[in-house]
Amino acid sequence: MADVVTEFSEDKRVRQGSRPPKSFAILRVGKIKTKGHLGAALGHNFRERDTPNADLDRKGDNLVLKGRGTGKGVMEAWDDRAPEKVRKNAVHALEYFVGGSPEKIHAMSREDQDAYFRRALDWLEKRHGAENVLSAVIHRDETTPHMQALVIPLDERGKLNARELVGGKAKLSQMQTEFARDVGQPFGFERGQERSKATHQTIKEYYGRANTPVEVDFSLPERRRGAVMGLGGESEGEWRQRASEAVSERLKHQTVHLGETARTLRRELDATEAALGQTQDELARERTLADAASKLTLAALMPAKEIEAEETENLRKMAAFYNHYAPQFSEMQTNAITLAFDHAGIAVLELPDGDYALPERDLETLGEDRVVDADRQGVDRMLAGLHQAERSRQNAADAKQDMADRKTRAQERGQDSGSDWG
Repeated sequence: MADVVTEFSEDKRVRQGSRPPKSFAILRVGKIKTKGHLGAALGHNFRERDTPNADLDRKGDNLVLKGRGTGKGVMEAWDDRAPEKVRKNAVHALEYFVGGSPEKIHAMSREDQDAYFRRALDWLEKRHGAENVLSAVIHRDETTPHMQALVIPLDERGKLNARELVGGKAKLSQMQTEFARDVGQPFGFERGQERSKATHQTIKEYYGRANTPVEVDFSLPERRRGAVMGLGGESEGEWRQRASEAVSERLKHQTVHLGETARTLRRELDATEAALGQTQDELARERTLADAASKLTLAALMPAKEIEAEETENLRKMAAFYNHYAPQFSEMQTNAITLAFDHAGIAVLELPDGDYALPERDLETLGEDRVVDADRQGVDRMLAGLHQAERSRQNAADAKQDMADRKTRAQERGQDSGSDWG
């Protein structure tokens, strides 16, 4: 699953007289971006396809809490709820994984497990709307009992809008906190550590590792045990603090490297576009197109600029680049780019005369219903008008500020003149 958020804890040995290990509520959410992937997820959830990590002898212990009992039935329910027009790179569904620390889950009775998962289902229905939670299944044929639920991410306008519902680290962190409080705590589960250093491989990390390899040492320093009777040694809390600081320092160096890589990629993207116009040999052109697709994907996945105006202009440049060369990209290249664009905030629409990319903030300003009924040239004209209006507003604001500055300087000169005659 892409863009997965999770909570986890280390396995801890319980020594005599020490506190028992904490039990954590686990909530993960992944984005399903095509109907094909949705069908695969349903096949897994209902065991309609081979599931190597499941025990066939325990399949009967699984329990459907909500939804039609087959993948086909849930897919029909999705079709009934989905809007008539779906963006090419829209998130089709959200898949939630609900679980808990294995020791705690296994210690619970089946009745308590069911109550925990039913409470989680109620929480999801309140969050997304009961009609949008299409399926929820408890799996007991795998190592640890857990629940998987599928949600169609519709906003108040009835549009597929996963970004509004679960987009951004702040929303995901708040979701974790609320889930642990409202669902986990009544059953003895706690929230995992906020701002945890735990990471899960996403498409962003996959491309980053494949194309910008950086060796980073995340090994932890050894704990100082001290001399006789432990005198002079570190407490567990002191060691954890020192280890955390060491890892944080290494992460700072990694962040600086990624920032430099992002700037380099964007410069190379501009250079590659120039090279495309000069390449005549078809084989060389294919290679250049592949290089362009790779760099465009990476540029979209890199950290955003801190200045919003600069980031908006950068998104528009990437979208324009894609629109110019999209017909020449392969299906695999197009899929990679559209997935990266979803991460960056660029929508890819299927218009009557071909695909068209534009920043989601521009799409919201123009109105999606208006845009999807136009052709590519029509959207070009809409965006040109939008950009002209933005420039006019900025020019007016600059002129107003200039006038205010002049007035301030005139007042200051008047005060200086008055003081001379005072």
